[in-house]
Amino acid sequence: MMELQLFAQEDAAELAAEETAETSGEAAPDAGEQEDFETLIKGRYKEQFDERIRKILDGRLRGLRRENEQLRQDRQTQLDAARQAFARLESQQEELRKIYPDFDWRREVCNPEFGRMIEAGVDARTAYEVVHQRELMHKAMAYSAQRAARQAAQTVASGRRRVQENGRGGASISRSDPRELDSRQLADIRKRVLDGEKIRF
Repeated sequence: MMELQLFAQEDAAELAAEETAETSGEAAPDAGEQEDFETLIKGRYKEQFDERIRKILDGRLRGLRRENEQLRQDRQTQLDAARQAFARLESQQEELRKIYPDFDWRREVCNPEFGRMIEAGVDARTAYEVVHQRELMHKAMAYSAQRAARQAAQTVASGRRRVQENGRGGASISRSDPRELDSRQLADIRKRVLDGEKIRF
């Protein structure tokens, strides 16, 4: 408390000296005049000086209280926005898991980039796709490659079936005499017979 009063006295002394210089247009008092001022503020003008210090301190304290209140309100606003963002994430999680089964909003908010986007109002799916863009692209490319390989295998398999189906009508057997068939053609005929096809020459 004593330090605060000393600080206030020094501050008030400076203010008083500045005001005196401004109103009179004169320079600041020299050391002898300063000594007289000290005597005056501790003696005859002590009450007025103390009142002036109280007003200065009250003004500064009011300013600090306003700043603190504003900071508290800002913090509360941020907390409310964060709660709303988490509530939105939780409500979007099940829908998003239908597309991205490993999505977990609690794990994702640990990523600062994801958190910033959610706080800015970006929906969970967009934020997730932006953060995991490279990973998702690799998965999509792998899926496309697997799908293309499956389709190629199906095309080849269906092509073989068509050859066999076409052959069932007799198109693959060009000879009418079985004695003229080579071993590969005979093996094919045996297989077709085992599959239930009736062969005629």
